[in-house]
Amino acid sequence: MFRKIFIFLLIGAVILGLDLIYSTLKDEKLIFISEEEVYSLMNSWALQVGRNPNPKEAKAVIDNLIEEEILYREALRLGLDANDQIIKRRLAQKLMFLKQESRGEKITDEELQEFYVQNKEKYLIPKQYDFTHIFFAKDNDGAQRAKIAFNEIKKSENLKGDVFFLGKNFTNKSAMELRKDFGRDFSMTFETIEQNIWSKPMTSTYGSHLIKIISIKDERLPELEEIKPRVMVDLNLQKKDSALSEYIQELKENYEVVISRSMQETYNE
Repeated sequence: MFRKIFIFLLIGAVILGLDLIYSTLKDEKLIFISEEEVYSLMNSWALQVGRNPNPKEAKAVIDNLIEEEILYREALRLGLDANDQIIKRRLAQKLMFLKQESRGEKITDEELQEFYVQNKEKYLIPKQYDFTHIFFAKDNDGAQRAKIAFNEIKKSENLKGDVFFLGKNFTNKSAMELRKDFGRDFSMTFETIEQNIWSKPMTSTYGSHLIKIISIKDERLPELEEIKPRVMVDLNLQKKDSALSEYIQELKENYEVVISRSMQETYNE
């Protein structure tokens, strides 16, 4: 009697096991295309092309999605994802992004104020200049023409130079921006120019200039309310980075890392 029951249970277990295996294999071969996926692809297609796809084009989009999913599953089945540096990097980046975005804490006014105070130097607005200039191109005897113009400008300011591609009048230019646009020597000379008086000829990367500084705005620290959106973005980024660093550190504690002996010296430098 017990032997019959045992055989019956064994047969049932085998049938159940086979059913589970079959169901799993069947699920692995099942590809479900959701409306959300299709709508997303159609919208992307329309944004790129500038119109909605016709029925034939829509079918091609869906076919591409199906083929991509099949190829993806086959690549996983064949183990093509193993030891692929690009895939490793993309998956790591995706996990990093998900972990950063999962932080749901709302930033408080107190946190924002504290972050602003601790990072004031980051928000300093440097000294800025408003100025106009007369330009003389270096390949058109600019240095000599600038000297002549400087002597003439004392009599009349209606002098004409060459066309300058960045324009004639400039506002809110810092020393760093001047160095970037005109060159290091040009930016350094600005400290010696008197306001509202035409300067002696100054040399830039492009030629010679007569400069008149219209106004100077001293370096200042803006109030928090003035730059609140920017500070909010910076604090949010810091919190995301901190959350990611803590997450990675927690994960590291669960892993044992072994570095080859030949690379240990390089790693420890």
